[in-house]
Amino acid sequence: MAASSILERLERYPQFCDGALLLLREKAAGSIQPLLMADWSELHNDVLEHLTSFFSLPDCHRFGSVCKIWHLVAREKHHPPQQLPWLVLGEDDAAHKRKFFSLEENRTYLIDIPELQGQQLCGSSYGWLFTMDVELNFRLLNPFTRRCYDLPPPGGEGLMVAKAILDRDPSHSPEFKVLIIMHGERNRLAFWKLGDPTWTLIPDASYFFDDIIFFKEEFYAVAAFNSNNDIYLINTGPNPNVKRVGPHVKIHGTFAYLVDYMGELLLVQRYREVFKDMVFITKRIIIIKVDLEGKKYSEYKPSEGYSVFMGANSCMTVDPRKYAGCKKNALYLTDMPLQIFGKHGSKDIWIYDMVEGSFSRYYSARQYIPASPIWLNPNP
Repeated sequence: MAASSILERLERYPQFCDGALLLLREKAAGSIQPLLMADWSELHNDVLEHLTSFFSLPDCHRFGSVCKIWHLVAREKHHPPQQLPWLVLGEDDAAHKRKFFSLEENRTYLIDIPELQGQQLCGSSYGWLFTMDVELNFRLLNPFTRRCYDLPPPGGEGLMVAKAILDRDPSHSPEFKVLIIMHGERNRLAFWKLGDPTWTLIPDASYFFDDIIFFKEEFYAVAAFNSNNDIYLINTGPNPNVKRVGPHVKIHGTFAYLVDYMGELLLVQRYREVFKDMVFITKRIIIIKVDLEGKKYSEYKPSEGYSVFMGANSCMTVDPRKYAGCKKNALYLTDMPLQIFGKHGSKDIWIYDMVEGSFSRYYSARQYIPASPIWLNPNP
């Protein structure tokens, strides 16, 4: 990307006009023309860092391609502008780049992130991605900075990671923990913290776990047991264990999620039917508000207008009034983790209107997706 076109691209960001543009004008002695004719590589780092604070993920990568100095500044970028979650798709076979779908722009970008080549995604938290290759090399990657942690292998032949989440952002705290669901002959829960040589298996946690969440400073999991969805508190302390909390909720779906909806815990049950070539389609969603302390539950109809992005990622709740292209009172669903795809792939990604109870598409219904897409928080 030519340096002289940076300002043109920045016009898309309204915040830039009052902030960085004013700063750049001051640096250019009150005129933008000298700036366009100057050697951009000589701009001070404070100006460059201010510029990148307004960039989306693809624009940050374009910015870093201008020169070595800008590349170094882009790699240290920690605070992208507030924007909707991005959908991380598979690789483009021809370009060998990863596909990212911007809901705000309704556009797919190809971004060169070598660390994502040949990787299966099995989790997303705080703007970080959990990746695994065919040799079961397990990593935690920040696609903004390319900072990476090598995680121990999940252990056990035939075990796969269905979902991985964090309890806090590693960019801000080294005292983070990772919790995973491992699928194999039995479902298992395990956790890891920085410095541990291996994963710590949680005893007696061999239920059919669907989902995990970090909610109000605690890890929780939901499992199917005896025709009910039960919620478990996960203790990752010196004596790790699981403890059932809350009420028994009758199962009305084939998969269950836990959602932090503005401080309230929701259980989302998803019922799917299978069609020709093993194509799964969601037919019904039931949303339940869970009172863990009172051990009660009730059907939930939201009125606040917030929307939720959910799937193999840590769920994210956003205020759609702040963004273009986002519907209110909506669940943005991706396919289920570790989905066994049919002949062509998956199409089971939807917007579910929590008030109307209706489904619509946010990604082309004509396309099959060959691997489970995952939402990425671009606002770490």
